[in-house]
Amino acid sequence: MAGSGGLSGSPLRSARWLGAIFLLLVACDDGALLGAGRSSDRLTSNDGSTGVTECDSYLDQYELCMQATLPSHQFTQQQNGIRRQRTSWKTMADSPFKKQALAHVCRQAITTAREEFQACTWHGGL
Repeated sequence: MAGSGGLSGSPLRSARWLGAIFLLLVACDDGALLGAGRSSDRLTSNDGSTGVTECDSYLDQYELCMQATLPSHQFTQQQNGIRRQRTSWKTMADSPFKKQALAHVCRQAITTAREEFQACTWHGGL
């Protein structure tokens, strides 16, 4: 999926897969499975924050990567998917445990994206 041809399927495939991991972690409800997560009270819903710093970072970096690598009509579709993902993660981040789980998922998403989209610069991850 490193090339733009791999992007024509599901633009947030990695994020969806990682979202499934998040749901599994929530089902286990064992905070010991996760490292310390960080959330940010500085960000507001007005700027599209998920409420989880790592997830905001992942989505911002993903958007910049897609903007740099996709034709404008495909990028517009990606932006819509990013907005939906941001809203979904914001809804899920309704407890400290879920925020920790999301932080872990988003750090892993950055690591995965670094491997899949090597033409882009990625900061953070595991």
